[in-house]
Amino acid sequence: MEKLQFKVTLNHKASEYKPCEICVEKVVTLYGKSFEQLKENPMRDDPYIAAYRDLMYTEGDTAHCLLFVDYDSGDGILVESEGSNYARKSQFIPNARALLESNELTAAETRLHNDLKKIADRVAELAHCGETSFIFDELLAESDLDVKSVLRDAVTAMLRKREDIQMAECQSIEVPFQPDITVEAIPMQELTFYCPLKIVREPEELNYEWNDEVIEEEFEEIPSAYADGCADEINEFIRNYAEPEEEYRGLMVYYDDDPAVKEKVFSAVPSVKEIDGELMGVFACQISGELTASEQEELRSYLTGQASDGWGEGLEQHSIKTADFGEIYVSFWSSGDDWCMKTEEEMGLSQSATLTEGPGMGMTM
Repeated sequence: MEKLQFKVTLNHKASEYKPCEICVEKVVTLYGKSFEQLKENPMRDDPYIAAYRDLMYTEGDTAHCLLFVDYDSGDGILVESEGSNYARKSQFIPNARALLESNELTAAETRLHNDLKKIADRVAELAHCGETSFIFDELLAESDLDVKSVLRDAVTAMLRKREDIQMAECQSIEVPFQPDITVEAIPMQELTFYCPLKIVREPEELNYEWNDEVIEEEFEEIPSAYADGCADEINEFIRNYAEPEEEYRGLMVYYDDDPAVKEKVFSAVPSVKEIDGELMGVFACQISGELTASEQEELRSYLTGQASDGWGEGLEQHSIKTADFGEIYVSFWSSGDDWCMKTEEEMGLSQSATLTEGPGMGMTM
């Protein structure tokens, strides 16, 4: 047996242990030095604890907590802040990521693991009896392991756990030309975020020489109120600028942080739109069910990052040909204090109706 090694805190001469019921409300993955800072200074105010402190409380014998997991090591810290911005109650959890992965295993996955272990035990037994070569198909036949059935059941169980799936059923009896799995997705709604645009163009004489020195002029900014006539040209460029993998999910194809947000938010598609006489940036998101307040802020934070450092940073470096202003450059982000990203409700606009059709609404496999 391989030696088990991990990091943990040890209490000196502990008289007893009184564990309580723990309900992890949210798992937050920390990157870079964020986890080490929390581990070394749990009594110091932490921005991640402050952002989700409303999720932490104790009710009866159950403590509702956050689990912070280090992206690099997989270790974790369990926190119940009691309404504070620091870890008033906490516990270091070694190999927290492995604990999470084990908790996510379906019954079929556990059965597969146990059956594979039986095969390995059988091979070890035969090896001690002098056998050295094995045909895996024969080992499978001897174990009566139906790999296809186990994998099908595991996939179905995973689908049932998802936030965006309403129903998932599998057919245990194989019938020719009939689906093995039947799935229905939760109907999607549209949640739209808006942000100001910064639109500039090059002056006719961008560079000129003066006493053998090249002088660079500033870009000319075009007020958003004057650029509404360019909406179709900008949107056409944005569609052509998109990568092939963005076809169905837009910018959400790159999101891989909060599992709940990843499952609930199917797509986030950028465009521009005239709102109250001004051209604005738009991120139209299709979501399953409803986002919690913290999940909505997580989505807003992700889209803000895409506008400033990700997708938007690449877009603003490409010129867009327009009939009214020639070649322009469009940025979905600016460093000014007036830049913000707001929902339709925060903008005072009417909310979009629930979508009745869309990709992934129902399917059979």
